[in-house]
Amino acid sequence: MTTYTNQKLKLPLSLNEVELPKDLPPIVLLTFTRPDLLEQVLSALAKQTLKPKKILAFIDGARNEKDKKLIKKSINLLQGFSNTIPVDIISRSHNLGCDVNAVTALTQVFNHFSAAIYLEDDVVPNPYFYDRMCRLLVAYRDFPQVFSVTAYANFPQGLNQVIQEDFMVSQRVFALGLGTWADRWHDLNLAKYKQGYNPFGNYYKIPATIQTKYTIVNQFFLENNHKKDWVITLTLACLYKKYVHITPMVSFVHNIGCGHPEAKTYNKGGEPHWINLHSDRTANLNKLPPSLKVVDKLADSLEGVALAKHLQKCYGIWLSPSATWYLIRKYPGWQSKIAFLRLFFARIMKYLRYLRATKKA
Repeated sequence: MTTYTNQKLKLPLSLNEVELPKDLPPIVLLTFTRPDLLEQVLSALAKQTLKPKKILAFIDGARNEKDKKLIKKSINLLQGFSNTIPVDIISRSHNLGCDVNAVTALTQVFNHFSAAIYLEDDVVPNPYFYDRMCRLLVAYRDFPQVFSVTAYANFPQGLNQVIQEDFMVSQRVFALGLGTWADRWHDLNLAKYKQGYNPFGNYYKIPATIQTKYTIVNQFFLENNHKKDWVITLTLACLYKKYVHITPMVSFVHNIGCGHPEAKTYNKGGEPHWINLHSDRTANLNKLPPSLKVVDKLADSLEGVALAKHLQKCYGIWLSPSATWYLIRKYPGWQSKIAFLRLFFARIMKYLRYLRATKKA
């Protein structure tokens, strides 16, 4: 486990005591074909206790005629909102896709600004969002091991019994209200890598902890379905470089995109129970973690049996022979080796179907 110290700087413990920056960071807002959701986000931005000076709105290019009409509605909303907060609208000439558009947008912004706050058009900030995010960016600006600050809370069950502060140190990135700095962003240089890039090589080589076990599952599906997700790619790049993130114990944003027909994910059915589990529309968080050490519960490596059980719960996951061989060599003890072998044989038909489908493609 890595512990970071800084002999010259003292960590702030109260966000209220952190001064606002002289130059307020812009909000980078990604929007596309959901003007109904965008309208709610803009309404929430108008109600911020600290009003942003500028919004940089990036709109992806249309895929079809239906998109053009919805994009036009989104542009009209942004133009009208410029009377409340100035909005620079950057429209893509062709469709990049959500993931490429997000990475490209942030790369462009960080060529001109030292820090920025990222929002998507289905993430509604509470009234204290911008003030808290600005202060967080100041609080951790001079601690280069911190890659990001976020307004979204997502943590393993029971962790709120261990952590008493309003914020924690995390190994996972959450983009539902994300703040970061140009130097960290350029250090990763995500724009030069293909989406789905994994610096560890394969999903099963990602270090497994109680947090990263979810990233391992996500990366399995990205690798084997040839999909992309820029936040998973960002998470892995940060993990590989041993960055940490400051995340809250209560969300001061609220996701409204689940079930929307234009959503990239969760576009069918209701809202997953976990997505807004810790959301509080009135939260004004203050207490910061006393160190940048990841607590043991999050940092400790999973045992092989625990990882195998986690993968077993995910019905779509199978192990290839190479993955199985790697895992039984990595994790000591016969119980771990037997657990991975059981998973391999239990899902071998899924693996064979995958091979046949791959050959046909």
